[in-house]
Formats: sequence, structure tokens, C-alpha cells
Amino acid sequence: MKFNKKFLIIIGVIMISLNLRAAITALGPLTNILSEQLNFSTSVIGFLTTLPLITFAIISPLISNITRKIGSNKTMFIGLLFLMAGIIIRSYFGITGIFIGTFFIGCGIGIGNVLVPSIIKENFENTGAMISVYTTGLCVSAAIGAGNSFSLATKYNLGWKNSLAIWGILAIVAIVLWLPLIFSKTNQVQENKKSTINIWKNSLAWKITILMGVQSLIFYSLVAWLNEILIFRGFSNEFASNMAIIFQLFAVPATLVIPPICDKLKNQKALMLAVSFVYFIGLAMYFYGTNGISVTIGTALMALGMGGTISLAIAFLSLRSSTPEIATQLSGMSQSAGYLLASIGPVLLGYLYDISQSWNLAFYVFVIAFIIQTISGYMSSVDKKI
Repeated sequence: MKFNKKFLIIIGVIMISLNLRAAITALGPLTNILSEQLNFSTSVIGFLTTLPLITFAIISPLISNITRKIGSNKTMFIGLLFLMAGIIIRSYFGITGIFIGTFFIGCGIGIGNVLVPSIIKENFENTGAMISVYTTGLCVSAAIGAGNSFSLATKYNLGWKNSLAIWGILAIVAIVLWLPLIFSKTNQVQENKKSTINIWKNSLAWKITILMGVQSLIFYSLVAWLNEILIFRGFSNEFASNMAIIFQLFAVPATLVIPPICDKLKNQKALMLAVSFVYFIGLAMYFYGTNGISVTIGTALMALGMGGTISLAIAFLSLRSSTPEIATQLSGMSQSAGYLLASIGPVLLGYLYDISQSWNLAFYVFVIAFIIQTISGYMSSVDKKI
């Protein structure tokens, strides 16, 4: 029975991870279509991309208390229902539905973002291997969303509504797979015992929160505007869409390798510096590469850095927590304040483009973000638990 339950959790975590990015990244390649058909400005598109991040920030602090009352499995199930409902509402309930549905999608993904790291810590001794599986699933999810939404809408004539709605199939599969777990017996003492630590007053928790926020700001800003920046520079829509796929898929090697390495190191300082360096070099080549080859190499390096950074940030949620309860609190804090910080990115870049009609200012925003990311990540890499 224990094997069956653990097997269900492994399959469930894999399926949940495949749901936590596609519904968001699918929107980026469709921004031109939305702008033309719905007369959305660059700032409105930026806000639409940012709305899930604002939702993450709102809902994340609430999840620890909800989980303590009904358990992590039931809370996760509710999150999947929110996600499925949001995908349907966003596609088929008009302009108002686009924003309401996006909010619901943010609620569902926000619950998953917070709970999966603590579910992993609660059920697995070797957290590095499962975090590797989880972060790889996130990158694959982001890739299939970013890489297929435009072709589904245009090449296969589904239109933007059906192209966005199709990701609800992943949510339905996850709901079916997770359903048996809401009836299973869980460790009630562990779930219901409230920690006496005020996570919001812990300095290490704040360093991890800043890391989570800044790496998310960079990631979601690139998700929102990667295509637009390349098209502005004269590259074709098809090339830009291919780069969006590369940006997600080339992160996979890093997500497979980094978390298990983290488990074997006392601290991750050298690893953090190496990942940030690769990330920044890739970004510079992406922005200033003079041809398709240099931009492709830059995008691939950028993807490796992104995969490594998000792997480290998520690994720290488990590695720096002494109990699953603290892992849930730390995850909630880092994804509340962190995503509130991240929500600034897409809107700010869209605004800077509107006032300058150039993406050059965006690069300097990224430079500042990379400096903060590297410092906070380095300081989060200590051999210490909360």
C-alpha cells in the first residue's frame, strides 16, 4: 500500500508539474493575435501576463493555513480544479472572462507552486531526485505551451481561444490521477502541527524569497516578451517561436542535473555563481547577437542558466527547511513576496517599450536583476536550516 501511494504521488507530481507553466507560457506567442483581434495595447498584454504573478502573491500566504486544516492532498486537488476552470473561462467567456480566467489559473498554479516542494519533502527522503523530476516537468510544461500555441492557433486553424483551451486536457488528467490521494490517510500530526517560527522574520527566508522573486521576474519577463524582442530586431515570427521552444527545452539538462548535485554539496555557492554567469552571457548574446546562430546559442545558454537558477531556488525550499510545515511556510512566503516582486517585470518592460519604442532599456533592467539574483542566491547557498 505504501508503494502504491508513493507511486501515485510520483505520477501525480509529474502530471502537476506539466500543468504549472503551459497555461501561462502559451499566451506569449499569441500576443500579436490578441493585440490585433481585441485591440489590446502592449501595457494591457503586459498586465495580462503579470496577473497570474499577482495572484500567486495573493494566494500563497493562505495555503499553509488551508493545508493545515484539510491536508495537502485535498488542497492540491482544489488547485487543479481552479486551474481547469480558469482555462475554460479564459477562452470562452469574452474579454472579462480572459481576466477572470487568468486569475483562476493563477490561483490553481499558485497552490501547486507552494505545495509541491513541501509534498516532496514530506514523502521522499531523497528530495533532490524528485525536485529534479518536478523542475524538469516545469520546463517541459513551459516548452509545450510556448512552442505549440501559435501553430495550434494558425497552422491548425484552432484560433487563439481553442489554442489556449487545449491545455485544460492536462489539468483533467492531473485531476483524475490525484483524485485517489484525497481519500488516502496522511500524517495528520505532521500536517496539523503549527510551527512556532515566524518565517517572515527569518533572514535566510528573506534571501531565498528575493532569489525566488528576481529569478521569476527575469523568467516571466522573457516569457512575455521574448518573441516580441526578436521580432522587433528583425527576426521572423517563426524564428522567434523556435527560440521560445529552445528557451524552455534547453533548460531541461540543468533541471535534471542541478537538484541531485545540491543534495551532495554542503553549500551551493560555486554552483550559484556558475549558473548566473551562464545565464547572463546567454542573455547578452540573445539581445546583441548579430545573426540567427549567435542568437540561438545565446538563447540556449540563457535556457541552461534559467533551468539551473529555478532548480536552485526550488531546491532551497526543501534544503533550508527542517520540516515539511516550515517548507510549506517558506514556499508560501517566497512565492508571495517573491511573485509580487516578479509581477513588476512584464509590465515594466512593456511600459519602457511603450515610452521608448525600443527594447534596449529592458536589457539594463535585466542586468540589475541578475546582480540581485546572484547576490541573493549566493547568500542563500549556506549550509543552514530554518
